[in-house]
This record gives sequence, C-alpha cells and structure tokens, in this order.
Amino acid sequence: MPGIVRKPHVSGYFYPSEQDALKEKIEWAFTHWNGPGYIPQVKAIDQKKGIIAPHAGYDYSAPVAAHSFGSLANSGKYDYYVVIGPNHTGLGSPISIGDQDYSTPLGRAKVNLEAVSDLQDDVVTVDNMAHVQEHSVEVEIPFLQYIYGDVEIVPIVMMDQSLEAAQHLASRLKKLKGNFTIVASSDLNHYLTLSRLKKLDGHFSQAVLNRDIRTIYRYEYSGEISVCGFGPIVTLLSTYEGKIDLLKLSNSIAMTESEKGVGYASFTVEMI
Repeated sequence: MPGIVRKPHVSGYFYPSEQDALKEKIEWAFTHWNGPGYIPQVKAIDQKKGIIAPHAGYDYSAPVAAHSFGSLANSGKYDYYVVIGPNHTGLGSPISIGDQDYSTPLGRAKVNLEAVSDLQDDVVTVDNMAHVQEHSVEVEIPFLQYIYGDVEIVPIVMMDQSLEAAQHLASRLKKLKGNFTIVASSDLNHYLTLSRLKKLDGHFSQAVLNRDIRTIYRYEYSGEISVCGFGPIVTLLSTYEGKIDLLKLSNSIAMTESEKGVGYASFTVEMI
C-alpha cells in the first residue's frame, strides 16, 4: 500500500548498512581499478540514456556498476528512475510494480505513484510481495541516491522474462510521461570458470551490442547461458532504440581470484 516503506533486505549483506560506510563503499567502487576511476558529477553533457548494471554484492560487482552510473550522471538528472530487475524469489505476480517507497541507509527513495498508475494493466500489476525479499532492484538504489540525492523511482520485478512480457512492458514504458530513464538490473553468467565466463559473457554482450534479441533468447533458452536479468535487458533495448555502448565487461574472479565466478557488464543505451 502507498505510504508503507519497503525495508532494505540485503543491507549489511550486499552493501554496508551504515550511511557513511555505504557512501565510502560507493566511492571505492567509482575509484577502484576495475571501476571508472572518478567520482561522477551530475552534468547534462551526454545524450539521454538508459543503463544496464549488475546487482551482486558491492565487493564483487560495484566497480562495474559504477561505470554505468557514472555515465548516467553525465546525461543529467531525471524526474524519476524506472529500475527493472529479475525475480529471484518466485514471489509475486509475473510483472510486479512496487508502490512502496524504498528505504536504504542513504534515505528514502519515493515511488512515483503517477507513473505506477500509468503503467498498470492486466499484465503489469502492483504486487509488493515480489519486492520484499528481492535484491535486484534494491542494490541499484543507493547508487542513484549517492549521485542525485533525493530520487523518485518506479521499481519493477520481472518473473516473466519472455519476449512477449519484455515487449509488452516496453510498450507501457514508452507511454510514460516526464523525463525518466531506465536502469536494467542484471548479472551475466553464473558460477563458471574464467575461460568459460569470458567466452559466454562475450557472446551475450555481442548480442546486446547488436540488439540481437532473437539471439539473446536463443542463448537463454538453450540452457548454456545463465544471464539472470535478460528480461529487463530486452525491455530496455525495446524501449530505447539509440546507440548501445559496452563500458565494462568483468567478473567476480577479477575481484576474488576464485576458481569460478559470475560475470558483470556495464552498458548504456541512448534514447531516441
């Protein structure tokens, strides 16, 4: 229900639970050797864009995510931010919008209720159950708050990531009012050796760069590739038709030197 605040679920686990420590961790990500190497300042010097960013624990994926959010800062400030993540919990409806404000250690991100109302139909529905334990949207919010301060969001969780669902959601997003952007939340392939990660993440990233949606779904449904947020990615690609850039492709092995890991990528998609 509107007015009820969603409490953070992975604070103190995926990212620090204390405000100053969280700010320091985000700054660490921006200045890390695997990150962009700078603290971003909001300035509208680039084309308006949406982004793809990973959603794992900050120790592993935040430097890669920082590439996306740094580039977003260079495109200016938006009225609100539509954050779309995959459903890892199995809770909620097929495409679930949250209408509860998100609380993080950096404050309260308010939900834009007008946009929530405009998005709803028989397929895209309000269902906060999908958001309670889901991390894929939550971990993106502190980056937005660090860069922009107070932000308004539209949080969406996709259990149905089919092509039909992604294209339907994109058609709804195209009708939204105001100056908004989209954050598509996704990690790449999961729990593979470095050589395997580089190969499969490379194939998937090339399909994204080529806007080859058919190949994205062929990869996913083959069972060989395990990109968790392919639905949010295809939704973004189906909403914004401009130039796609790959800013960073990396993985958790680069951060931990473990034998197997998870792939991460940072993309931007220009609005047209």
